[in-house]
Amino acid sequence: MTEAMIETQPRGFRAPGTTFMVTGGLLGAVGAYLFQVIGANAIGSEAFAPISLLWTAFFILATVALVPIEQYVTREVASGRKAIPSAAKATYWFVVAAAVVAGLFVTVTRDSLFEGSWQYVIQAVLLVIGYALLFFGKGVLAGRRRFADVGWVLIIETAVRLLAGIVAIQLFTDAESLGWAMVLGGFSVLGLRWWRRDVGDDDAEPAPASRFLSGYVGGSASSQLLLGGAPLAAAAFGASPSLVSVIFVTFTLYRAPLTLIFALQGRILPYLVGLSGGADRARLARIAGVVVVSGVGLAALGALVGWLVGPEVVGLLYNEEFIPGRGVAALAAGGVMAAAAAQIAGQVLVAEGRTTRLAIAWFLGLLVGVVTMLIYRPEPALRVATGFATGEAVALFVMWALAARS
Repeated sequence: MTEAMIETQPRGFRAPGTTFMVTGGLLGAVGAYLFQVIGANAIGSEAFAPISLLWTAFFILATVALVPIEQYVTREVASGRKAIPSAAKATYWFVVAAAVVAGLFVTVTRDSLFEGSWQYVIQAVLLVIGYALLFFGKGVLAGRRRFADVGWVLIIETAVRLLAGIVAIQLFTDAESLGWAMVLGGFSVLGLRWWRRDVGDDDAEPAPASRFLSGYVGGSASSQLLLGGAPLAAAAFGASPSLVSVIFVTFTLYRAPLTLIFALQGRILPYLVGLSGGADRARLARIAGVVVVSGVGLAALGALVGWLVGPEVVGLLYNEEFIPGRGVAALAAGGVMAAAAAQIAGQVLVAEGRTTRLAIAWFLGLLVGVVTMLIYRPEPALRVATGFATGEAVALFVMWALAARS
């Protein structure tokens, strides 16, 4: 059976490779946590703070700039168009801007947050470049419905970073070596030669990238500042390096469902793109409604579980010094479930190219979250967690309203 026959047969969620892609996403999430657990336990909460902040800054930039690029490429390739060179040219400046922002942020905060080391500046820039190639490749593979290959991308990236981190800890036992392990993970998947799968129509006119990416990047910026900025906000509110690490490991551990969704949403988008025209558009609004209603229930359940066993779950993986309070655990777990539902519902808007509405929903969530943190002033960890959960709840309901009007 030829590759062309394979790629035209699957419909809906029955395409070959789906199970392996999900498996790769799960292994990727577990591997990311193992990397953090091994590194944090080996060097301690205070020494691990620069890696917490480097990971946080990169996570924000990746989801703000690189996830939209992946989604744009997926949408282009799923529509039968070729990604290279048209999509590559359209997204080039977004990658450059993200790399510059990463380098400038670490440079400006080098003395206060990164122990004065210039290595973190270089690592921040290389992280953006390496993972830009990885996300572009994921978009090509997902658009071509090569879902098993996407699974391999997630597995290889995670395995290389984890193994490099273990070796770095054994040889050097410092935070800077862990930063280089993170860099290596992004570049490792070039060995898969994903560009061979970019075989779409050379003559097809590409969809305008500027409007799609600007709206998506604007929405992602608000979303990820709300989701990934907790350690940075805590540091701004006077949290100690140890408390910054506590907040980092807590939010990173609890956002496992959302991390998995970011890894696998390329599987959802080609299906939704197929529904974005004609009579099927009404199904998109119904899908968004089901996701949001389910998300409300899961958010409440997540908050309850976070209160009951959240600190104990963190204690199973990390030293006692990393355990959060029950209120922080409950708010973080509930807020993450709301964020996960909003992210899935937002795929309806992405499929239709209505990314400006996406930006509105996430900006309103961020605004409410920031206002909450400014008004409500308990200790830094609870202050940040309350603002996060409130903002995610607002974003979820606004996303529902905007997706229902698609």
